[in-house]
Amino acid sequence: MDKPLLDEQCKRLLSLLLASEKTLRFTELHETINGVGLKMSRPTLIEHLHHLQKHRLIVRKKEGKQNVSYRVNWEKLETLKKGIEYRRYLLHVLENKKRFKSFPIDEQVVYVAEILALTGLYRLKLEVQDTLDPSQNFEHSLQVLLINRFFEFFKTWLRESCINSPENGQTALSKIESSINSLQDDLFDRIPKPS
Repeated sequence: MDKPLLDEQCKRLLSLLLASEKTLRFTELHETINGVGLKMSRPTLIEHLHHLQKHRLIVRKKEGKQNVSYRVNWEKLETLKKGIEYRRYLLHVLENKKRFKSFPIDEQVVYVAEILALTGLYRLKLEVQDTLDPSQNFEHSLQVLLINRFFEFFKTWLRESCINSPENGQTALSKIESSINSLQDDLFDRIPKPS
């Protein structure tokens, strides 16, 4: 079996750089990584940055003795850049966490369910594109990584609402169960019964 081009830490690091959409100094990048819970030592970060740089996924820029910064190599990821417009919308949504949290819990559940469906459709689209053009597989896997990373925020916010209020947790669970039952009934009724 072939060794994957990127391990999980490299994928997370690259997704963070993709999400930031700007050049980050080493110290700023290290603080951001640890701030989002990835917990990476400076030597480990340097190792992963070298790996990403070796594969031309990021660009390293050195200004002076200790001012080193990194950014995504958009020239290498041109297809990804074209297919990433949804990210701007999501960044706008992320700025509205307060708005999402103001929804009643049952509306939060519905919203997250729709987000999960959208995630699945994006992934399906990319898998079909991979079938038609396998040469874009790597960039498509990066798109899936980004999609998952951003959509995870909504699930996290919903879980926070449930943690903060056990009553919300019970309401959410009830709404989720009801939705599962409704979808199962609807989907499986469409399967032709054997004669």
